[in-house]
Amino acid sequence: MIHYYKLLLQYKGTRYLGWQVQPESAGVTIQGELNKALEIVSKCPSQSMGAGRTDAGVHALGQVAKVGIELLIDPKNLVKALNVHLPDDIRVLEAELSNYEFFPTVHAHSKEYHYRFTAQRGFSAFQNELIVNHPFELDLHKMRKACEILVGEHDFCNYFCEGTDVSSTVRKIFEAEILEVPQGDWEMLPAHYVFRVVGNGFLKQMVRLLMGALWNVGRGKIELDEFSKSLTSLPMRRLGPVAPPHGLYMVRVNY
Repeated sequence: MIHYYKLLLQYKGTRYLGWQVQPESAGVTIQGELNKALEIVSKCPSQSMGAGRTDAGVHALGQVAKVGIELLIDPKNLVKALNVHLPDDIRVLEAELSNYEFFPTVHAHSKEYHYRFTAQRGFSAFQNELIVNHPFELDLHKMRKACEILVGEHDFCNYFCEGTDVSSTVRKIFEAEILEVPQGDWEMLPAHYVFRVVGNGFLKQMVRLLMGALWNVGRGKIELDEFSKSLTSLPMRRLGPVAPPHGLYMVRVNY
């Protein structure tokens, strides 16, 4: 008999090819490591399903996964057992009993992502894998105006990785903002900015492409009306680069 559990995971994605399991020859993935740990704990083949397929190098503070194993175990003990067999850069934070009907993708009401970046000429010795340095002067007021435009239902055909099969490129953004994070007492990480976005779903590389466009808005390379036009079904040139993966964090999945 298969028993189902809902897991809350945290991971540093630097050395992984993303969430989705890959052929062994392709490289190491988060889901692959989780499946290995599940099989060791349950002593039988296992299955898992994540709420989102984070790309290579992307981090998560609140990834949700449903797992099925032939073992009935107290969820707290499952957390302890899995963390013993997982790499140190993947942690299970919580577990609870679930059921066959729960699907972490379909049943999610919204997801929240953060993209962390600085705009300094130089970068700190400790931020390299955690915060992206975009060393240009940025107009935060214009970037925040662009975030206001971003809120609502739009067609993001200009903001996803081509070659990915999707039934629709329309998504609804509930919240979007640029936050300033001051340097705290712990000086290893510098003062930086966070592009915070909450939506009902996200396409492959959508947040990173939006970040690239917002950078160009902030640098004065594109105007707000052009950014607004890019959020329609009209195909356009890319308005910015694909921002590097290590600034992106999957923060929360809301059910």
